[in-house]
Amino acid sequence: MFLIKNKLFILFFSIFVFVIVIFIYKKISFWIYAKRLKKRFNQSRHAEKDAEKYLKKKGFTILETQKSKPIHITIGDKIHQYLIRIDYLVKRNGRIYVVEVKSGDKSPYITNRDTRRQMLEYYLAYKPSGILLLNMKNKNLSEVKFQFENTSQQWIRNTLWFFAGIAFSLLVYYLFFGG
Repeated sequence: MFLIKNKLFILFFSIFVFVIVIFIYKKISFWIYAKRLKKRFNQSRHAEKDAEKYLKKKGFTILETQKSKPIHITIGDKIHQYLIRIDYLVKRNGRIYVVEVKSGDKSPYITNRDTRRQMLEYYLAYKPSGILLLNMKNKNLSEVKFQFENTSQQWIRNTLWFFAGIAFSLLVYYLFFGG
């Protein structure tokens, strides 16, 4: 009987210790995650302050900071509204640009999938003259340009140029050979 009680005690004690260890692990994990998040947030905030100085030095006029724009997406018959927030809306030489400031290890490059999607989202939502990606780690400002395959407008333009070429050729033929 004593042996059975001992085994039950060991079983319950083991379960109790296991629950305590899991609880402590979760608390420590959350604390580490919060600390990393706070560090990243502070780094981003500092980078954006430096970015403002950098952009002014490069001749940009800052029009808006942390500008938000709502977009609407319809799925079936339900409309969803989301806010897109850009870091800066700037102007130089009469052209309007959206500037995204990045300060991390992977995100400052257009090869990063999330960064690329974010730039495309800005491009489609704001329709600026250009999108600028500012890597604050190495103080590199790059213009991001999206090139899409031919659209119907380009097809129409190419067709018009083709017929203009034919008309020009006929005109030259008529001028040189007299019809």
